[in-house]
Parts: sequence; C-alpha cells; structure tokens
Amino acid sequence: MKHPLRLSWLFIQLLLALFLLQTHGAIADPSVRSVLAQADTATETESQARKLHSILGKEVRTPDGDMGRIIDVLTDRNGLVQAAVVELGGFLGIGTRKIVVEWSTLRFESAGKPTNVVLDMNRDQLRRAPLY
Repeated sequence: MKHPLRLSWLFIQLLLALFLLQTHGAIADPSVRSVLAQADTATETESQARKLHSILGKEVRTPDGDMGRIIDVLTDRNGLVQAAVVELGGFLGIGTRKIVVEWSTLRFESAGKPTNVVLDMNRDQLRRAPLY
C-alpha cells in the first residue's frame, strides 16, 4: 500500500501540470493575449493616475512669506504650460488679487508627502505682476 501523502503530492503535481498546459494554450490565443495586454496597460494607467495630483488649488508661498493658491494654468497653442494664475491675499475671496506668473517662477518641492509650491518672487515683483 502506498503512502497517502505521496498520492496527494502526485495529485497536486498533476493538477498543476494541467493548469499550466491550459493557461499556456489560452495565452497562445491572440484574442486572450490582446485582452491581457489591455489589462496590463489599464493597470499601468491606473497606477500612474494615483501618482498624479492636480495643482489647481495648491497653496503657494513666497520666500517673503506671502501666501496664495494656484487657480488656473495658461498654455500656448501647443498645450505647453506657460504661466499660472495665482490668487494672493484676502479672506474668503474678498480682497484677493489674481496675478499671472511665469511657469518658470514656480518651484515644486516634494521633500515631504505633500508637494510644496514656492513662488520665486519678492513682494515688489508681486505688486508689479500683471493682473488676471
């Protein structure tokens, strides 16, 4: 009489072999490969989307300590970002100034979890910035 564990092990190996043969045959089918490729692409897109965050509404600070937030992004005809509209000062939307700043004056620092946005302009430059 054979040992029961040995028979169980052989049975598991047989099931595994059948599964691998069936899976290999299914992947050889072009329609299954296409669906699997689309699923991989969708998974990559979802993981990339989780890493992306909107910058609209992001708090902005200047080296002088002024605070504001990004309320819009301006692009050229090719869709390349050229400037940002920053809302400065005020309280509950009263007394705010909306200015346009060149994209290159914004610095995105991600030392911690949330990304900090620094506007490299002093108070005098902020006063002279074009209104939106």
